[in-house]
Amino acid sequence: MPVAQARAAFDAGALRIEDHDPARDLRALRSLAEWAHALAPAVAIDDTSEEPDGLLMDVTGCARVFRGEHALARSAIARLATLGFHARIGIAPTYGCAWAVARYAESRLSIVSEAGVREALALLPAGALRIDSETAFALGEIGIERVEHLMDLPRSALPARFGAALLLNLDRALGQAIETIRPIRPAPPPVCERVFDGPTDRTEAVELTVRDLLERLSGMLLERESGARTVVVELVRADLPPERLSLTLGRPSRDVTHLWRLLQPRLERANFGFGVEGVRISAGGVARLRHEQTERWGAGGEAGVSPGEAEKASGELIDTLCNRFGPGRVRRPVAIESHIPERAFALRPVSEATTGSPPAPAVAHQDRPTLLYELPVDIDVVALTPDGPVHRVRLEGRDEGVITSAGPERIGREWWGIRGGRGGRCATRDYFVVQTESGRWLWIRRDLETGRWFAHGEWA
Repeated sequence: MPVAQARAAFDAGALRIEDHDPARDLRALRSLAEWAHALAPAVAIDDTSEEPDGLLMDVTGCARVFRGEHALARSAIARLATLGFHARIGIAPTYGCAWAVARYAESRLSIVSEAGVREALALLPAGALRIDSETAFALGEIGIERVEHLMDLPRSALPARFGAALLLNLDRALGQAIETIRPIRPAPPPVCERVFDGPTDRTEAVELTVRDLLERLSGMLLERESGARTVVVELVRADLPPERLSLTLGRPSRDVTHLWRLLQPRLERANFGFGVEGVRISAGGVARLRHEQTERWGAGGEAGVSPGEAEKASGELIDTLCNRFGPGRVRRPVAIESHIPERAFALRPVSEATTGSPPAPAVAHQDRPTLLYELPVDIDVVALTPDGPVHRVRLEGRDEGVITSAGPERIGREWWGIRGGRGGRCATRDYFVVQTESGRWLWIRRDLETGRWFAHGEWA
């Protein structure tokens, strides 16, 4: 819709307006094409339209890996949904037919057999042949609205009136002309290795080699103006399978000192067996590092710390904690749009990569306790009336009087029925903020359906 209409329909605080950047869309589509190599070995960007918004993939022989073409397509739809994309998929013997059914068929998922190409194309609009808007308008002027109408016309009359591209696209869709794609070739990950003249069990030699290879790897990443999110060191042993030491980083990095600080403790604990014959280091999750000013002049002529340096320092601290305790053990709270307190946030591993800059979720502005209990605690309450105020609270075996009581604040169940139906099991509640005689500020609630009281949190 136009910007003026959007501003009239939404509140100013709820509206976010950004300029369209076609180059950014193309970069994102290329990244998606590189990601799609998990589904097919040959993936190309569909550049037939003015604004590319699709992928072409050669899935020949891939269905066996997924146990059928339907399973392959469903897996692609599910994986793309986790990335936030609503996808339509067509699988056909030709690229033209797959393109047509993916965009114009009624079903979100269409699979066409070798013998069903002509039938699948017949009822589709003429625009399904990847023609421009002017040609589609000219065809509509003479009553040619579907592909079957074009099939009934003499072939010799089409190129002279509508151009040779129309007949070529029709032949490609029917499999009567060859069509090739230009697959995206992702750059191979940086790898450097060294083979020794013979097995060695000297820790100093192995550490020196790893440090030297890290510097070479950092130089390769510097040439790409990139950093790595994962670094794998492989020790080739003479009598045992290779020993793999893997690092997971919270943000792309090529800092040799930081990487060595994380790797050295693992090398000291590594089992060399009867000797190490070679070392191989590879980088994964390579991402471009933006150029930043590392220093700035602060007030009074003193050098200050730039935001980039502060972010780098915090990232290195998180990397150290993750590689010491495990990537899944260091987590961060993430806000979720829900008015139910226990669902308003989730803990995610800090090592999870975030793509783009999505809008921050809306968070309730009501006062909430600093400590929310993982499980609400059963309590006994004496209230002057069912709706409050609260007079006495019995918690953890102690009976205390209430000095201050505020409320109730009613929180109802989720009415939209998402999250697998969990909202239906959440009873409507009345919350009270109370201060006990011992000085504790508690957040207590009463479930309206059962009448039971719980302590749900407190202000620390």
